[in-house]
Order: sequence, then C-alpha cells, then structure tokens
Amino acid sequence: MACHQTQIRRANAPDPNFSDLEERGRLHFFYHSPSSKLPVRDVLNEQKHEYKTEPYIEKCAENYCGECNQANIRGFLKSKEKYLFLFTTCRYKGSKHLGKVYIVGYIEKKRYELRPGGFYAAIGPLKMFSFNDAWSLGKSRYDDNPRQMQKKLSPRNTQQILDHFEGKGNILDRCRIAVEKLKRQLPIKVRRSQAKRCK
Repeated sequence: MACHQTQIRRANAPDPNFSDLEERGRLHFFYHSPSSKLPVRDVLNEQKHEYKTEPYIEKCAENYCGECNQANIRGFLKSKEKYLFLFTTCRYKGSKHLGKVYIVGYIEKKRYELRPGGFYAAIGPLKMFSFNDAWSLGKSRYDDNPRQMQKKLSPRNTQQILDHFEGKGNILDRCRIAVEKLKRQLPIKVRRSQAKRCK
C-alpha cells in the first residue's frame, strides 16, 4: 500500500508544499541508456554509474527506488515550484542528438512518499518526450558535467519550456515498454533487489 502525505514524518522531513504552487520548475538530471533511442534511464549500467532506477517512470516518480541527488528533491518538495523537469545527455550512438543535453519530460508535483531508507520521492503526473521533441539546454560550460547546471528555473523559463511541449506527443507508455525490455536483461540478482526496493 502506498504512503501519502498523511504519513507521520520524521524530524528531518522536508515539510512538502502542495498549496499555492507557482508556475516555476526545477531541473533534475538522470543518466540516459545508451541502448535506447528513447529518453529512458541507464537501466543496464552502461555508463558505469550503477544500474539506474530513476526516474522511476513506472510510478511517475523520482527518487522512488533509490536516493539520487536527494537534496534537489527535498528542495523541490519544500518549494512552491510546480514542475520537476527531467534532463539528460543523449548517449545513443546512432542519434543526431548524441552528446547533447535535453529536457525530455517533467513531473507535476502532486504528492510525495517517505521511502524505505529514509529518503523522499516526488510523485505526480508525468510526461515524457522524444529527443526530437525535447527542449535543448544548449551549449554551456557544464557540458562535461550537466549535473552542475543551475537547477532552479525562473517563471519565464518555465513557461517557455511548457509552451515548447504544448502539442508534443507524450511517449510515456513507449518509454515504459522500453524500460521493461531493458530490465529483462538485468542480472537476476539485480532484478530481484530492484523489485524489492521498488514496491
């Protein structure tokens, strides 16, 4: 059974804000799967940063199975920001987008869960977009390490991104199918461990 906002929070809980949300967003990085044309996480650890479970698109969540830049998630949950924009560097070798950084989806903040291990997940309606439809973050001094980019977005930048995605196809279902196919290639031990943590 899922935990909701009504759960008893720990003393160091983020005190999430779900009222008076503003049309502002925050960036959150994830590692892209080099095996997929679609913007899905590095399920198979091809980039050698562990077998990734986040964003956990199966539950429309971030930080659901594992703790990943938890400070950014806590900051998002406490803030009046409404959108968590998921961005990544395309690593699919056959793509014209290879090596470029894009926002490929976003979660609208609706609720949170305290997960086993004492970290928090941000959960809400999720939209995912193809690299062709994604919002380019362009060239910057952070190209080698996009995780260091400024995370908080202004209302103006947030609206520009939302306007860009207006009318673009939400490929969440296709991404989920791609993730499930990749998960079938995981070592049995890893698959069982993830299944236990991702309940």
